Amino acid sequence: MLRSILSIFVFNLCMASSGAAETFRAGALSTPGDPYDILWQRFANDIRRESKEQLDAELLVRGEVGGEEALMLAVRRGRIEVAIFTSSGMSAVVPEFAVIMAPFQFDSLDEADYVLDNHLIEPLSALAATKGLTVLSWADEGFHSLYSVTPLRSPADTAGYSMRAFQVPSSPVFLAALGADVAAMPFPDVIPGLQTGLIQGGEAGAMTYASYGLAPVAGHYTLTRHAYSSGVYAANSEWFDALDPELQGALRRAVPNATEVRQRVRARNSSDLEQAVRRGSIIHEPTTIEKMAWRNATKAVPQKLVEQIGGQAAAIHARILGGKASYANLKRTSDDK
Repeated sequence: MLRSILSIFVFNLCMASSGAAETFRAGALSTPGDPYDILWQRFANDIRRESKEQLDAELLVRGEVGGEEALMLAVRRGRIEVAIFTSSGMSAVVPEFAVIMAPFQFDSLDEADYVLDNHLIEPLSALAATKGLTVLSWADEGFHSLYSVTPLRSPADTAGYSMRAFQVPSSPVFLAALGADVAAMPFPDVIPGLQTGLIQGGEAGAMTYASYGLAPVAGHYTLTRHAYSSGVYAANSEWFDALDPELQGALRRAVPNATEVRQRVRARNSSDLEQAVRRGSIIHEPTTIEKMAWRNATKAVPQKLVEQIGGQAAAIHARILGGKASYANLKRTSDDK
């Protein structure tokens, strides 16, 4: 009799344990084999382990939900619980994220990492929370540069040049400052636009340029490195807040570490550009004089962007400037040792 009771107890315990797992949906726009896709596959395993099998992720990370606009809508409506967004995608609901992408704001990736990690994560996370988004960690895309069908070596070359602006406030303001004929269009229309001559270029990160179909139709890529694009892993706040604190911690631990994300993405950016060169693209590295010309042509853009965005944009910009000064002091101290 006792054995029967114990058997029933163990059976019921196992059933309760097996039924405790909550499946949530994770959405993204990765492609098979890219750094984010690899990290999402690992995330699915990590969340099971970190949550002790209480959380299970259904991955919809290869564009099944649609573009960033559709993905953002799905997260805010609770149809997708966790997702990754670029700075551009976040700026659609938190415009202050666009301040990160003001031109020539960061002199190096190390500087950008320092400022984001030490001066921007808290205020931008707070702004995201007011829109129902819980920021879990930074993502990364790297610097944006200019792609084109003919060489672009100075702002004189962009005067009257038809260039695609993407959906972030900084992009059209930056391109207009270069004298370009600015054309806003969704990414699926960019390649046909380049093929038909509707546009002649635009701005994009290295991976986007080399691996998403731009390089074959826009054979020139000028390494202006003018805008840094980060992004975030984020969760629907209502869903996240309803989780047990231990599961909240498990989710944060399962999300890839920002340092690893950056390392993987930047290694891929470098390898993609090398591959683009082998396939015939021409990569232009600006000289010191050329870099100064690009900077001078767009030096008024950050302030214009801050004024256009309003809200907390001025405070975020001040944070960036303060972070840059702090980074410079740390670097000088390190160099003096």
